[in-house]
Amino acid sequence: MLGKQIKIGTRRVWMHKSVRHTNFESESVLSNDPWLFVELWLKRNKKIDSLAFWLQARRFAEAASSMSVESAPLTLYYAFLNATKALLEVRATPHGNRHGVSGERPETAKASLANEKVQFQSGGVLPALCAYLGDTASSQEYSLKDLLWNLPFVHRAFRHTFTSSPELFIPLEQACYVSHDDTSEGWFQAQVVPRYTDRRILRHIPSSFEFFEDEGKTYIRRAKRFKWLRGRTSKQEKSNALVRLGNYHATTRRVIVTISGNRDLWYLKKSMAGNSLSERHGLAIIFAAMHRLSELSRYDPNGLDRHLCGNANWLITEFVEHSTDQFIDQIASEITGFQFWRPRIRS
Repeated sequence: MLGKQIKIGTRRVWMHKSVRHTNFESESVLSNDPWLFVELWLKRNKKIDSLAFWLQARRFAEAASSMSVESAPLTLYYAFLNATKALLEVRATPHGNRHGVSGERPETAKASLANEKVQFQSGGVLPALCAYLGDTASSQEYSLKDLLWNLPFVHRAFRHTFTSSPELFIPLEQACYVSHDDTSEGWFQAQVVPRYTDRRILRHIPSSFEFFEDEGKTYIRRAKRFKWLRGRTSKQEKSNALVRLGNYHATTRRVIVTISGNRDLWYLKKSMAGNSLSERHGLAIIFAAMHRLSELSRYDPNGLDRHLCGNANWLITEFVEHSTDQFIDQIASEITGFQFWRPRIRS
């Protein structure tokens, strides 16, 4: 059964890039420069401490844009670190001065992404980011290979590099929130892109989701529901419903992920055996992966060079070149609650 898309006033409610504090009622921000919009937003809202971190993050990112792939990770990591601090300051999330992440590769191990280990620690900026997103971080270790496997914007490059690794993402269209006319129940729903509707693919959707067909099209929906509005309601009832939608959305975004671009793309992350990152948010994954590459750039340039001369060179290059746009677009949404689109897109 298809649901009817939820509206707030006259605006339809689509999937949103912000995970927390999402402003579903506002127009999207049409801008090619989220850096500038957030800077002005922080000034308007008197977020002076956050502004200092944000401005420095931009300077690091601008410097990295003219650097080679061998040196850019160091500067990019500090751009991501300070942008994250700007978010945590805005949202009054304690974080301390530690980075909260470390990495290593055993001395006897060969230079492969599977041997580059990244540990999420119990305190510091990365664990604070995880806590803000509703995750935990204490003493969890991942490989750089698995971190990159879980990022949709480099997934094509990943599968060209690791040809035996399964595809992790199912492309979606019309990703939105819907309700039923006869009840006050709401839920997430999206259409599956036709070439991914094979049952062998759909059997790997998370257990919290289900798929169904309607008029020859295949849809997925989240099994859990939330209480929405029905009929005429008071201002307080509307406010309470928006809180419920926001909480439901934050947990939905664990496995509904995006690629930001001229046209934002949405995906359902499959539930695959052995993928301990299956519900880890992309911001934390990008942060951790760039930290490990920055360590290699600082302390083991020969090790980084071995990666860049090996089979993973395109994958690493794609990540270094494109991670800034993805990270900053999503951080900008988290800071402001707004959705950022390129000017040619219409809401």
